[in-house]
Amino acid sequence: MEEAKTRYDETKSFRHDIRNHIAVVKNLLQSGKLEEAVRYMEDMDDMAEKMSFPCSTNNPVVDILVGNKLGIAKSMGIDVDCSLLLPYPCSLRDIDICIILSNALDNAIQAVKSPDAGMEKYVHVSGRIQGDFLMMEIENSFHGKGAFKKGTGLSNVKKVAEKYGGAMSIETQENRFVLHVLLILSQHPEGILRQMD
Repeated sequence: MEEAKTRYDETKSFRHDIRNHIAVVKNLLQSGKLEEAVRYMEDMDDMAEKMSFPCSTNNPVVDILVGNKLGIAKSMGIDVDCSLLLPYPCSLRDIDICIILSNALDNAIQAVKSPDAGMEKYVHVSGRIQGDFLMMEIENSFHGKGAFKKGTGLSNVKKVAEKYGGAMSIETQENRFVLHVLLILSQHPEGILRQMD
């Protein structure tokens, strides 16, 4: 929530100054100073980029969580990507979605951050709604050495998936690890009322 407040304050400040920024760019263009105008607009673009969430899922709580986790990964030199779209509000409780994504992303980041020379380092989050189903995938690069052990985090993900009549599965191929989570949206219709309280 602190991160959301900070971004909101930055956005409010940027919006307050936007007329001044437009006036500066307009003046530079009218004066024929094209390079200066382009540089100024690039600075504005950088400011706007810092205000946006790295992932826009349609769920503000998930945006904050995933944005924070992917921000940590990015700061470690890990390539990140998010194409997850969630229904909001819906029958899924925010806390349950956060249990799935926080455990999955913590595991993915932990697996990728180990220093393997020459290995591509990435974490990709994707998901889509198909009918009454929400299908999510968290994929990361994986060195594939040694046996893979399911820990408490994945056990928690599995419990949430089963709570919504869904399932969790793991796929490993060479240098790729994928966690698949399927949830049935209609399993807990009372969840909508809980989220609106």
